[in-house]
Amino acid sequence: MLETILPEEMKNLEAQWMAANGVPSCLLMAEAAQGVDLAIAERLPRGGKVLFLCGPGNNGGDGCAAAWLWRKRGQEAMVWETRANTAGDPGIFRRLALTAGVPVTTLKETPAVLPDCDLVCDALFGTGLSRAPEGVAAGLIRLVNGSSVPVVAVDIPSGLNGADGTVPGEAVIADETVTFHRPKAGLYLRKGCRHAGRVRVHPILIPPDCGGVPGLRVLEQKDHRKLIPPRPADAHKGSLGRVVIFAGSVGMAGAAALCASACVHAGAGLTRVLCRPWVAQTVQALVPEATCTLLPEADGRLLPEAAEIARKALADADAAAVGPGLSQGADVLPVLKAFAEAECPTVFDADALNLMAVNGDLRPRQDAVLTPHPGEAARLLGLKISDVTADPLAALKTLQTRFGCRVLLKGARTLMAAGEAAAVNPNGTPALAKGGSGDVLTGLLAALLARPGLPGDALLPLQLAAFLHADAAARAGGRFGENGVTGRRLVDAIRV
Repeated sequence: MLETILPEEMKNLEAQWMAANGVPSCLLMAEAAQGVDLAIAERLPRGGKVLFLCGPGNNGGDGCAAAWLWRKRGQEAMVWETRANTAGDPGIFRRLALTAGVPVTTLKETPAVLPDCDLVCDALFGTGLSRAPEGVAAGLIRLVNGSSVPVVAVDIPSGLNGADGTVPGEAVIADETVTFHRPKAGLYLRKGCRHAGRVRVHPILIPPDCGGVPGLRVLEQKDHRKLIPPRPADAHKGSLGRVVIFAGSVGMAGAAALCASACVHAGAGLTRVLCRPWVAQTVQALVPEATCTLLPEADGRLLPEAAEIARKALADADAAAVGPGLSQGADVLPVLKAFAEAECPTVFDADALNLMAVNGDLRPRQDAVLTPHPGEAARLLGLKISDVTADPLAALKTLQTRFGCRVLLKGARTLMAAGEAAAVNPNGTPALAKGGSGDVLTGLLAALLARPGLPGDALLPLQLAAFLHADAAARAGGRFGENGVTGRRLVDAIRV
C-alpha cells in the first residue's frame, strides 16, 4: 500500500536523505528517468519516435535524461526545451543527450504544430509549480492537448498543482503519469484524475518507509487479494457474515435489490432485507439468495412496531446498511434510529443521510460509515455542492469531526477517513456515473464489514470496497463500454 506525499515534503525528504547518505542528486535524476523510459517502452513496445518537452528546472532534467535513455535503446528521440538547461544535473543529462545524438531545440516561440511523433513526454514543469504556465510553455501545453498523440507526464502533468490538484491555467492532460518515490496528492485531488491518467509510482533509491511523513493511503492492485482472507475450508453461511439491510420505497424497490445483490456477490453468508411488503416482491424476484422480513404498514406508512422488528433483526447482525431508495418520510425515522443504535457497524447511505441532515438526534456510532456523494455531503454540512467539490478533502475531515464516525466521500477519486487515517481510491471510472452505482457500493461495503478475518483496521474495509467497486466497473466497462455499465452488470462484475 502506498501513501501520498506533498511536493514540499518530498523536496525536504530528498534533501535530508541525500545529505544523510552522501548520495548526489544526479543519481536520483537518473533513477527517475529510468522509470519514465520504462513507461515509454511499455507504450511503444516496437519502438518509435518520442518528443520530450523539457522545462527550465529539474523536471526538464528528468526529461533530458529520459531522452538520453530512449536514444540508448536505439530509438529516435528529440528534445524541445523552453530554456537551455546548461547548469547542474539538468545540464549533465542535456549534454549526454546531445552526445548520444538527440537533437535539442531551444524554442523562442510556440511552433504551429507538433512534429511527427508516436508519443510526447511532458517534462515542462514539476511539482514545484503553483502558478499558471505562461508564454511558450502554455502554448506547448495547448498544442499537446489539442493533438491525438499519447502523453506520458514526468512526476506530475505540467500545470497541475501537485499539492491540491487545482489547475490555475493551462495543464497537460496525460495518458499516464510516472511519479517518483510516492504519489503526489494532487494527482488524485480535484482535477488531478482528469489530467494524470494512469499513475505509475517509480522508486528512486530512497527507502519506501523513509521520513515517516504521513499521507493519504492508496491501495494498489496487488494489495486487495492478500488483504481479503480466503474462505476457510469449513466455512458455512453463518460464519461468513450476517448483514441486515433496510432499503426501498415507492418507485425505488430496485435500489434495495441492487444493494442486497451486491452484498450477496461480495460474499456475505446471510443477507436479510427489511422492507415493505411490495418492495419484498421485487427483491425476492431479483435476489432470491436474500431473505426478506416484511415491515408492517398501514395506508403506505410504516407502523411503530417496525422499529422493534428491526432491533431484533439487528441483534444478530455482523453488519448493517440503511438508506438506498428508502424515502424521507417521517415513518421511517423510528427504524432508522434502531439502525443508528445497532451494535454492529452500519453503512448509512442515500436517504438515511438526507434524514440525518435534518434530524439532529440521529447520531451514528463511532464504527458506523457515512457514504455521501457531494450533494448529500453538502446537505449534511449545510454547504453548497460547489463548496464540497472545490475542497473535498476539507469536507471529508469536517464530516468526520462533526459525526465522529468513518466517512467515505464519493467522487471521481473517492476519499475515506477513519480516526487519524485518510485514504484516496486510485481507480475511479466515469462508468460509475450512473444511478444505482451507490446502492451497489453500500451492499459491497456492508459485506466486507461483516466479513471475518479482515485485518483490524478501521479504514481498510472502506478502501477495499471503493477499490473493488471501481474495479468491477472497469471490468464491466471493458465488456459493455462505459455507457453500458448498469447496476446489475456492475454487481455481476464484483470479484472479492
